[in-house]
Amino acid sequence: MADPLPVISPVERNSVADQVAKKILDLVRTGNLKPGDQLPPERDLAQMLQVSRPSLREAMRGLQILGVVKSRQGGGAYISSLDAADLLGPLQFLITLNAKNVDALYESRGLIEGGVAQMATERLTDADTDRLRAMVVLQADLVTDPLGFRVSDLEFHRTIMDSTGNPFLIRVAYSLYVLGMEYRRIASETPGVLKRSLADHEEIVAAFVARDADAAGAAMVLHMRNVHESTLDAMKVAE
Repeated sequence: MADPLPVISPVERNSVADQVAKKILDLVRTGNLKPGDQLPPERDLAQMLQVSRPSLREAMRGLQILGVVKSRQGGGAYISSLDAADLLGPLQFLITLNAKNVDALYESRGLIEGGVAQMATERLTDADTDRLRAMVVLQADLVTDPLGFRVSDLEFHRTIMDSTGNPFLIRVAYSLYVLGMEYRRIASETPGVLKRSLADHEEIVAAFVARDADAAGAAMVLHMRNVHESTLDAMKVAE
């Protein structure tokens, strides 16, 4: 009977790579490695961690997939900005593959952003509310400018998220927003979609001005349903 050890040896190598990745993630988590920090050259880093260079390369590939580490042109690796756009790349890929994931995304956005809108109603300052009203006025002139509208849309939602002052809700809500961006770009080119988003934004702001938390939450949930619908239509166009 053949010796089984050679068959299981790759698992051991993977285990080493996993340990290396965990060590680097721990350094990021504790703040010893910060966004933009340059990592030592491969040879030096392998010696520091006391692992083989192949194991280090495998760990680095995994961290690159996760969006934690990036490679610079001309060589060298560094810690990414750790923004949602970097860290959610793998999930974005899944969403492009499976429409059910998009359904789950907007179900989540409705729950999270609906709650955020309710909370924001009580926490938005008068200056914040004035800013949102100004954005809506600006967006009325951007319904034929998809790129400009998308930029303003991000600022609109970020203003609402940030007003909660809750870092966990802000990160979760923004991360979910980022995940939907690929098909939102396509949807924004579809006639009528931006006008509907504008109408939704007007309803949301009106609820904020009235300081009606229930109305704000309901308006945001409706907005997410409309965005979901236009996103599914955009996915069909992209097929």
